[in-house]
Amino acid sequence: MDHNKTPLLTELVRYAKEDITSFDVPGHKRGNSLEELRELWSDMALKMDVNSSKRVDNLSHPTGIIQEAEALLADAFHSDHAYMLVNGSTSGVQYMIMSALEQGDKILLPRNVHKSAINALILAGAKPVFIEPEIDYDYGIANGISVKAVMHALDLNSDVKAILIINPTYFGATSNLKEIIDVAHSRSIPVLVDQAHGAHFSFHPDLPENAALLGADLVTLSLHKTGGALTQASVLLHNDGFITKNRVRSTINLFQTTSASYLLMCSIDVARKKLYLEGKERFEKLLNLTRKAKQEINEMNGLQCITRETYRNGVGVFDYDELKLVVKVSDLGMSGFKVYDMLADEYKIQIELAEPNVILAIISLGDNEETIQKLLDALRDISDRFYGKLPKLDTDISVALKNPKMVMTPREAYYHPKRIISIHDASGLISGESIMIYPPGIPLCIPGELISTELIQHYLYLKDEGTITINDDDDPYVIKVVDRSLEENLMDLWYTENHQEDTKFSIKVQEHMHSEKSDFQQIDFFRSETFGTFFTLDGYMMVTEKDEFIYHDMITHIPMAVNPKIKKVLIIGGGDGGTAREVLRYPSIEVVDMVEIDERVVRLCQQYLPLTASQLDQDKRLTLYFEDGLKFVQEADDGYYDLILVDSTDPIGPGEGLFTVAFYNNCKRVLSEEGILINQHESPYYESYAHEMKRAHSKIKETFPVSKVYQFHMPTYPSGHWLFGFASKKYDPIKDIKVDEWNALGIETKYYNTDLHVGCFMLPTYVRKQLDNAK
Repeated sequence: MDHNKTPLLTELVRYAKEDITSFDVPGHKRGNSLEELRELWSDMALKMDVNSSKRVDNLSHPTGIIQEAEALLADAFHSDHAYMLVNGSTSGVQYMIMSALEQGDKILLPRNVHKSAINALILAGAKPVFIEPEIDYDYGIANGISVKAVMHALDLNSDVKAILIINPTYFGATSNLKEIIDVAHSRSIPVLVDQAHGAHFSFHPDLPENAALLGADLVTLSLHKTGGALTQASVLLHNDGFITKNRVRSTINLFQTTSASYLLMCSIDVARKKLYLEGKERFEKLLNLTRKAKQEINEMNGLQCITRETYRNGVGVFDYDELKLVVKVSDLGMSGFKVYDMLADEYKIQIELAEPNVILAIISLGDNEETIQKLLDALRDISDRFYGKLPKLDTDISVALKNPKMVMTPREAYYHPKRIISIHDASGLISGESIMIYPPGIPLCIPGELISTELIQHYLYLKDEGTITINDDDDPYVIKVVDRSLEENLMDLWYTENHQEDTKFSIKVQEHMHSEKSDFQQIDFFRSETFGTFFTLDGYMMVTEKDEFIYHDMITHIPMAVNPKIKKVLIIGGGDGGTAREVLRYPSIEVVDMVEIDERVVRLCQQYLPLTASQLDQDKRLTLYFEDGLKFVQEADDGYYDLILVDSTDPIGPGEGLFTVAFYNNCKRVLSEEGILINQHESPYYESYAHEMKRAHSKIKETFPVSKVYQFHMPTYPSGHWLFGFASKKYDPIKDIKVDEWNALGIETKYYNTDLHVGCFMLPTYVRKQLDNAK
């Protein structure tokens, strides 16, 4: 195609130059009533501000010059189709989601999406499944997502209907997009890409690859951000396949104005031409200038700048956009917000945004050696003035980079009755709105998410730093929260866990006792009349005072009845303390090493759940280790333990590594010749849980000569029907049970007995078939 052509701009200029008397809109009639703007903008600019007509085509149904301009866009950006957008990439992201999803559909996406994606979820009634992006705690920024994280999320959510990827992130990191697209397409799942900050990716080989060229189904580009067009000018790219062209066009026409700005569309036409014909040469110069600038910044005291060659790690940073200039300034003793204001006020330099640790400057087509040198001179001056004068900042930014707990879908929360309260009083309540710092427009919380104390503190810190906050009210210190007192037949808060898409389990809550986001997970404690105190991790039920004895009896006394002479025990997880409590009832026990990755779980259980945590820090035989259980087992001595109890969460988040072949092989190595392994084995009842159960069992069978499964019934766990795995180098759990020896110990239990011991290994037929077919 001939990219020297600008069909829309050329015809519009011709139209504007003609002596036309206008009796259509816009009402300024070719600038006749806007004398002030004519002086500022010129007569031609106002004459080019026209309305749709046969002559200049119609964006809603283009058949002429707009259609030709969009065909050139599609060719330039390697897609089957392209659509001009005049409401920014906000509209593009929303069109993608609305084109791909229907009411109730699930979408996989990172939590650091722009507010436009959250708003689209509200409009579509879609259910988000958030993947945590990879985090850089040094710079305090979120990067891309790993292929492994996507595959794991898809394994747990086989009904996902679309995946949305941010590529690049605001700070320039890209994910392994090609592999993610291949994985998704192999499962007939379309991939939507927010490439708002990567409109320039197609036009130089040293820049990351364009998502449309890699096969993404829909891609949104902010041509105004890095492509040289006017503000609000964006493009939506579409590749044929899972989503039809008619679906995309009809979705766009649901929302896009019928009075599109021809000035914006002309800027898209020109920007495309320049990118295609001049992009490689111009980006070559800019890349060289930017590389040199980053080298100079990294030689300045107290400043540290991301470079492509040192930052790519293949996981959250598969590739990196070198035209993003991310500078860590906190070593100067100042926040990014302070340096942002200083650059604007003292040096007349406007950068893109600030974060607690960094500032971000975007290098694009309008830059040159002079503009970049001005920024370098300012940063060097700031370094000279402040380096060593202030203590380095150590701001805890973890709360802003972790996924909050989602209690309701965004749509449910948005349309739910709400009340307005002080943000100081919102801890433990469900947000009814999005609150964010702009730029970048990534919400700190969204409708349906639980507001934590730490999030409130971080929000107040950002306000104190003078950032621009956006919420629904004029007062930035109030927030809308879901008013659950107005729900029909509901007078109090209810804890609800989604066991399946159409199955929920709820407990009426008397008090939400505590809520916090640790470095690893969301921790909540509740009190109810029936179940007493209970706590959840990331929204999943862990322990209740009412039924905890069932779980802790069955994980502990089964192996102890098989070998009552066990002396050395390793507990992995078990932060509530119930498993340790039961083990320590045996006088033969000499050593209990309990490895819990999250110390906050232990400390909070000691405070709120003394029923299970009573022996923690109280028995000299018990040693607590707050570290990764996977690493602990890797480094443990051969044959040291007689019993390993894997009391973990589900195989997601912190518990994921405890369900691997490598882990089980290490367990076998550190167990004595009479050693036993008990493993939390999930539920056989619901498909998503049964999938993990079969995976765990198949791996244990490969590792241990004796591998059995036994069942127990837990009222508050999904379906109530749950399993443990029993593995050993020597003992058969039924043939080798020491009935008389164990009963002689006189250990009183509420659930376990030696008759039940034998019976719990007699599994239902459907469970046997699942285990037989486990792969």
